[in-house]
Amino acid sequence: MTVTRILSLSNLNKNITRRCWNSRLSVVTLQEKVAMRKVKGAFLTIVMFFSMLVVHASNYYFVPLSKPFDHIAQRLNALDRENRRSEASPQDLRMLFNLAGNNAQLKARALFWEVRMAQLDKPTETCIKQLKKAEKLCQPAYDYDLALIHYQLAGNYERLGQYLLCYNNCRKAIDVLQRYGDNFFLGNTYLLLVQLFNDIDDNVHAREYLKQAEYYYKQAHFSLNRIYFFQALLTDDTKQKTKWIKKSIACGGNDWALTVQDYIQLSELLLHAGDVKGALMTCNEGDSLNNKHLGGNVYFTTLLTIARAKVFYQRGQYAATIDVINHLKPHAAMLHGETFMLDAYYLMWKSYDKLGKQPQAYWALQQYQEQYERNTAIAKAHDIPKAQAREEIMRQNDKLKLVEKDAQLKTNYLYLALLAIVLVLFVGLALAIYYRQRFRIRKIENEQLRENLKQEALIYAVNRKNFENDIRQKESEISSNTLLLANKNEVLKQISDITQQFSKDGLIPRSYVQQVNRVIERSLKNDDEWQRFKTHFDAVHPNFFLKLKEACPELTENDLRLCAYICIGVRPKQIAEMLSVTPDSVNSNRYRLRKKFGLSRNESLDDFIRKLG
Repeated sequence: MTVTRILSLSNLNKNITRRCWNSRLSVVTLQEKVAMRKVKGAFLTIVMFFSMLVVHASNYYFVPLSKPFDHIAQRLNALDRENRRSEASPQDLRMLFNLAGNNAQLKARALFWEVRMAQLDKPTETCIKQLKKAEKLCQPAYDYDLALIHYQLAGNYERLGQYLLCYNNCRKAIDVLQRYGDNFFLGNTYLLLVQLFNDIDDNVHAREYLKQAEYYYKQAHFSLNRIYFFQALLTDDTKQKTKWIKKSIACGGNDWALTVQDYIQLSELLLHAGDVKGALMTCNEGDSLNNKHLGGNVYFTTLLTIARAKVFYQRGQYAATIDVINHLKPHAAMLHGETFMLDAYYLMWKSYDKLGKQPQAYWALQQYQEQYERNTAIAKAHDIPKAQAREEIMRQNDKLKLVEKDAQLKTNYLYLALLAIVLVLFVGLALAIYYRQRFRIRKIENEQLRENLKQEALIYAVNRKNFENDIRQKESEISSNTLLLANKNEVLKQISDITQQFSKDGLIPRSYVQQVNRVIERSLKNDDEWQRFKTHFDAVHPNFFLKLKEACPELTENDLRLCAYICIGVRPKQIAEMLSVTPDSVNSNRYRLRKKFGLSRNESLDDFIRKLG
C-alpha cells in the first residue's frame, strides 16, 4: 500500500502510487540488509571490537565465489542495509558484470544487485525481467541467492497488483531465510506480506504478519520505523495514526524514502485536525528530505505538491493552490494517467471555480471526470482479480497454517520426547550419582563399622580376659575359702577330740572341756562365713540361687548351701567337714535334693546343679 492511498481524500486512492511504494520498498529492502547483517554482528557481542571491524563480512550470507566480486558485493550489501544506496556508484555495478564474466551464478548476483541498488530509477516491468533472468541463471545449490531474488520479485509483483505471485515468492523466500537465520530479510518479507494483505483488504492477516515482521526486526536490532508506519496504515483512529507516524519519523534513521512518506501522511493528518500551519511545515520538511537524499524523486515530489496544494486550498488561497499544482507540468507526460492525479484535478477545478475562472474550471473538471472514470475502471478491473487472488491466497495461507500447525505439533512432540529422554537420563544420572554417593558413604560407614567392630572386639577380648581372670580369681578365692573353712572345721573337731581326751585322762577339768566345746559349737554354727561365701559365689555365679528356687521353691538354706558347694566341685567329705556333719548325712541330703529336683537315677545331680551355675 502506498502513502498516497493513506492520504487520499477518496476511497479510490486505495490503489494509488503502487510504483512509488514499490520504489520505497526497494529502498527499504536494501537498507534492511545492513541491519540484518548487524544482527549477526550483535550475536558476536563478545568480540564487539572485531565485529565493528568486520560487520560487513559477518552480515554477508552469500557463498563466496570471487574475492574481487565479493568485495564489491559486500560493500553494496553494507550500503543497502544502512539505507545509503545512493552512494553506490554505477561503476561498481558495471564492475560486477565485468567480474562475473561467463560465470552464471555471478551474473545472477550482478543482476540482483543492479535491481536492488537502482530500483527507484527503474520501471517495475524492467526489474521483473532482470530478476527472472537472474532466477534462471541462479543454480539451485545457491538457495540464499534464490531467496533474495524471490523476495525482490515479490515486491515488484505487489506493485503490479499480481498478488498471488507476490505471495508465492514471499513464501519461497521465508522458507530459506529462516534456515539461514537472516532476521533482517525475514522482517522485510513479512512486512511485504503486510502490504499484500492490506492491498487485498485483509487487515486481520496484515496485523498478524506485522507482529512477525516486528519480531524479526527486533531480533535483527533493526529500526522499527517501518513497523510504526504500517501500524498507522492499519489504524483507523486519527490520533493513533498520528502517534505511530511521529514514532516512525523519530526512529527513521537513513530510511529516507519511508521518512518522506511519513511526512506526507503526517501533513494530511495535521490538515485533517485543523493544524494548517503544521501541515505546511511538514510538507516543506518532507520536500527538503526528498531533494537532499532522494534526488527529488518525481512521485514523492508529486505527492508532496498535492499535499501542499491541499493546505493552500484549506486556507482559501486558491491562486496559490493552482500555482503549486502547475509545478507538476514538467512531469505531465510521466504523471498522465496516474491515479493520484485525481486529487490534483479536483483541487484545480474547485480553485478555478472559486476564482470565477469558468473556462479553466471546466477544463479541470473534464480532467477530473476523465481521471475519475479511469480510476473507477482500474478499480473495477482489479476487483475480480483481487477477489480471486484473495481467495486463492487465503486458501494457500490456511493450508500453510495447517501444515505449520502440523509441523509445530510434530516439533512439540519431538521436543516432549527429547525432554522425556533428557528427563529420564537426568533422573537416571541423578540416581546413579545418588546411589554411587550412597555406596561410597556406605563403604566408608562399613569400613568405619569394621574398624569400630575391631576396636570393640579388641576391647571385648580384653574385657573378657579381665572378666575371666576375675572369675578365676574369685573362684580361686571361693575354693580357698571353702578349703579354709573345711580345714578350720577339721581343726576345731580335732581340738574338741583332744580336749575330750585330756578330760578323760584327768589332765584338764571337765568344765574347761565344756567351755571349749561351746566355743567350737558356736564357731561351727556361725552363719557369717556362709554369708561371705554366698556373696563371693553370687559374684561368680549370678542368679544361681534364683534359678535353684525356680527349679524347686521348697529348697532350704542348707539345701542352697549344699548345692553351692556341689556347683564349685567340693567333695562330699569336705562338705561334711564344712557342715560339721558326717559323710552319710551329706549323702542323705544329696538324695533328698535329687527327689526335690525330680531327677531320675540316670541323671547326675552334680551335672544338673552345675548347668544352673
